[in-house]
Amino acid sequence: MLDQTRSADYAIWGVAALLYVFDAAKLLSPRELLLVEARRGRLAAIFSEHPFTLAGKILAFAPLFRPDRGVLLAPWGQPWVSDAALQSTLQAVERLRASLRFPRVLASTGFVLLFLVGPALTLLVGPNAAVVYTGAVLYPTVFTAIGHLWWQRRQLGLTIAHSTWVTVEILLCPACLPNLVRKITLPHLLEADGAQILRATAATEVTEEILARLAIRAEELIEAPSSDPIEEEQLRTYLGTLRGKP
Repeated sequence: MLDQTRSADYAIWGVAALLYVFDAAKLLSPRELLLVEARRGRLAAIFSEHPFTLAGKILAFAPLFRPDRGVLLAPWGQPWVSDAALQSTLQAVERLRASLRFPRVLASTGFVLLFLVGPALTLLVGPNAAVVYTGAVLYPTVFTAIGHLWWQRRQLGLTIAHSTWVTVEILLCPACLPNLVRKITLPHLLEADGAQILRATAATEVTEEILARLAIRAEELIEAPSSDPIEEEQLRTYLGTLRGKP
């Protein structure tokens, strides 16, 4: 009975964790690649050889233990752009990353409050007091995030509609606050091919691994019974591009 009571004390933080994980989940089309920020200005890819799919969509998660890292959506399987167009895309990404310093702090603060401070206070002072004390810091952080979002909306490249949506989300569900950085970066769809971006920004071993996985995935799509002849030809050309690049 005592163990059940102790477990119930932490239920609110468990629910918050589930909401956070659900909010961090993304459904991608078979020809989309989720890029995540890595160290030293690099990018990496969240790309599994055997992904879990739902209704033809690929389920992917942003890094759950790194709320400070944004994610970007890029297509793959399309013709590679010129070097000038690629540099333009990379410069836009760098400008976006440079504008995320304060959102990173806010997202990390929300993560620490919900998943470290809250449970620790529950152990020390009980669940009711823990909720009050955590909320006393969490909600001002939420309001600060909303204010910053609107104050820097143009610099962050967000529309009024998206800013309104994010405002409502984190106001009604503070467990979404740790995903703030992703909510800012995801609307910035990249035009250049994801593999081409990785080749220019990722570590060599990461690039080689992802290119190999993309080649396997492209072959699977080509061999699929329902593949479109035009798409099949595009993928064959893309395979040649992947295998022809050093």
